[in-house]
Formats: sequence, structure tokens, C-alpha cells
Amino acid sequence: MVKYKHCEECRTIYDTEPWIGEVHTYSGICPSCMEEDQSGNQGPQKSLENNVLDKFGTEQVEIIQDIHEHTRSTPIEIEKNLLSTMEQKANDVLSGMGSINVLIKEIKDDLVDKAKERIEETFQSFDANKIEAQKIVDYAESILVFLSDYKDYMDSVVKIIENKPKMKVKTAIAKVFKESMASLPRDVAKDVFLNRKALLKTVSEKAVKWYNIYSDTKDAFELIKKMGLHPFNEIQEKLNTLPFYD
Repeated sequence: MVKYKHCEECRTIYDTEPWIGEVHTYSGICPSCMEEDQSGNQGPQKSLENNVLDKFGTEQVEIIQDIHEHTRSTPIEIEKNLLSTMEQKANDVLSGMGSINVLIKEIKDDLVDKAKERIEETFQSFDANKIEAQKIVDYAESILVFLSDYKDYMDSVVKIIENKPKMKVKTAIAKVFKESMASLPRDVAKDVFLNRKALLKTVSEKAVKWYNIYSDTKDAFELIKKMGLHPFNEIQEKLNTLPFYD
């Protein structure tokens, strides 16, 4: 199981560690909030909180924190913020500054699952728009299934290009697929093996598909970066079409 560490400023998950059971803690600050603090962007609410603490003393800390917790952001604002910052969060993960599994969980918990709830609240059962909205959410959720494996796949492509700069990205994609297929464990149940094989095939097909979209990009690493961001952008674009995020 996992302990999820949430930023005490924006409440997003910024780190995980193995734990007994599932635990959520709200301490520490994520890189984004830390950067804002260092730039002096404390915001009016932070200044107001500090003024109140100065006036009434540290015994009021728990009361102020409770007020702060409930007035910071509404659920819909949190979802919209995650949508608007998804590309930056994904870029941080691709740059090695965050965990792909943390981001996947954040998208699933705070966007996909919340969107499912909002669909039920927004549409009548007979509304044709409900079916379309459910298709959008299902598509976003289907991307999450292979997102971690896709990142690992593209990381392998990067390593090949780093070692052999003259190799074409498309050739590297094919090489990773061949090597990954060869290294699939055989000493597992047949259904497990077939599922892993199918997932790898899906990831490879997506890599080729998204390579074709950005193949005009001259710099190999910029091309790979665009390919890495593509599934996140698809999730963002799809969910942004839902009426409650207008």
C-alpha cells in the first residue's frame, strides 16, 4: 500500500512512499508552491492569515488553519486548476521532477472520478448528452491504463537516442518494442503474459501514431517530448469539453 503526501498549500499529491494501508498526509510543500513562495507571491489570503496570527498569537493557529482549509478552493476550482496545469505537471514528470504514478492517481481521483459524479448530477438519465459525456470520461480513463507504461517506453527511446544520436526516433521506437517483447517474463500465468503483451502492443502503436503527428519536428528530443505530452493533452482537451468545466 501507499502513503500519499499532499502539499499543505494546494493539496495536490507531490510524493508517495510504501506504507501499511493507504494513508494521506497534508504536510510539506510541492515544487510549484515552493517556487511561488520563493518568488514572493504569497497572495492576499496568506498575508491576512499572518496578520491575524500576529494579532491573536499562536494559540489561534488551528482555528486559522481550519478556516483556511475550507475557504481555499471549491472542488470545481480544484478540478479546473488541475485541468489548466496538467501540461506543466506532465512536463515536470517527463523531466524527472515528479512521479508519473502520483500524477495518474491525481488525474483519476480529482478529474476522472469527479467528472463521473458530476455527470450523474448534471444530466438526466434519458439525456443524450449524458452518453456523450460518459464517452469522453471513458476515453480519458482508457489513456490512464497505459500512461505509466507509455512513459517507461518513451524513457527507453530517449536512452537509445542518447547512446546513438544518429538513430531515427521511429527506428528507436521499433527497437524498444522488439527488445521489450523479448524481455517479457515467460514464467507467469498465461493470461498475465497475454495481458502484458497486449499492453505493450498498445503502447507501441500509440508511440507510432503520435510520432507520425510530430514527425516534422527536427530535434529528436523535442519530438520525443511532444510525444510524451500528447496523451496528457488529449485528456485535458477531452475533459475540457464537459459542460461543468466551462
